[in-house]
Amino acid sequence: MSNQGALPEEPGQSSPRGALLDILTSSQRAVAELEALQFSVFAGALQHALSGSDGTAGDSAMRVRELAAEIGAAMRLPDRTVERLLGEATDLIERFPATFDAMQTGRITRQHVRVIVDAGGRLDDDARAEYESRLVEIAAVETAGRLRRVARGTAERLQPQSLDERHAMAAEQRGVFVTDLDDGMACLTAVRPATLAHGVHDRLSAMGRAVKAADPDDCRTLSQVRADLLCDLALTAVPAGHDELSVLSEIKAEVSIVVPVLTLLDQSTDAALLDGAQPVDPATARALAGAAPGWTRILTHPIAATPLAVDRYRPSKHQRRLLRALDERCRFPGCGYLARHCDLDHHHDAALGGATSTDNLSHLCRRHHMLKHHSRWTVVKQGDGVVVWTSPTKRQYPDRHYPETRGHGVRFEPPSAGGSPPPGVRAPDGKPPPAPF
Repeated sequence: MSNQGALPEEPGQSSPRGALLDILTSSQRAVAELEALQFSVFAGALQHALSGSDGTAGDSAMRVRELAAEIGAAMRLPDRTVERLLGEATDLIERFPATFDAMQTGRITRQHVRVIVDAGGRLDDDARAEYESRLVEIAAVETAGRLRRVARGTAERLQPQSLDERHAMAAEQRGVFVTDLDDGMACLTAVRPATLAHGVHDRLSAMGRAVKAADPDDCRTLSQVRADLLCDLALTAVPAGHDELSVLSEIKAEVSIVVPVLTLLDQSTDAALLDGAQPVDPATARALAGAAPGWTRILTHPIAATPLAVDRYRPSKHQRRLLRALDERCRFPGCGYLARHCDLDHHHDAALGGATSTDNLSHLCRRHHMLKHHSRWTVVKQGDGVVVWTSPTKRQYPDRHYPETRGHGVRFEPPSAGGSPPPGVRAPDGKPPPAPF
């Protein structure tokens, strides 16, 4: 039997796997450079068409339409798609020059560019320049998914208009929409405040896991069960498919929100962060804080925003809560799986003498937990909280956190029992709050 394409047992930079990785990364850079060239040509063509210097006739709209039709025919693309690409290319080059330059040199991919432009599109010129200088450097070492969280946080900090004002305007666009798909299917979309949307999704996930746990023969995926439960609840008000409906009715949504302390006290308009990524307007954050039956104070570094300590009960729970605040997500580079759904793993195995301490523990999703224990990947947690993964070819991939995804303040999570609102926040019954901590 041929071994063509087989990878070696022994790792190393000179191995076939190392050569394969070199080819893939260099080809990725080349693709980015070619896409940047294509964007440059798109922008130049649009400029010539608008000026009339390329011989197109009619008003500006017809010139663009004529150009898009010819490019579309040549590239076998819909002319409407070409019109969109012409505008995107021009916007990128004119308003995000540093991002375009990084794409031209192959440092970042088109996916990274899309994240940077989408999150920073509403910033003014000065703010956008500061935003770009921060995001481009991070994009060069992170996945587009991880970059999106930092981009949102950075753009939010630089927005000239408060989140309260923007949220009020955006809330006017809420609604439920249906888009017909092929094969008798349709997409149901609900546009709602982020806290509610994440809460609905989390509760459906918890209910779905309960349904599947009760019936081992249920072959549906969790995503399919979520979709079925959503229709059950909306159409019949009963989450069908489970014998013990009371179990499902007791499942509560769990979302994690970090609220700056001054925002909590109504002395600042800084945004809260939902699961470290989605900005939440201060009014909603204060309302959630006042209604939360339990809460955790997280003391953070005043500049780096790194959690330093957590006030909460017994040491074992303290460690878990502190690590959840520190990690937020699975600590494999690029993974976005939330920490509350992950395993806590000893980097240096406890069976081999590894300490059960925050310096030796991190959250890993089940997939990357198995990868760590059953493959040649190794993990080391540095003193600054950076988790460094070393691949079988001895290449190192650090996993970092960024201040923009953390915020400074109080994180609210559903407790296992009782609790009190934080200082300065009135309880739902309007009574003054108890003494803090």
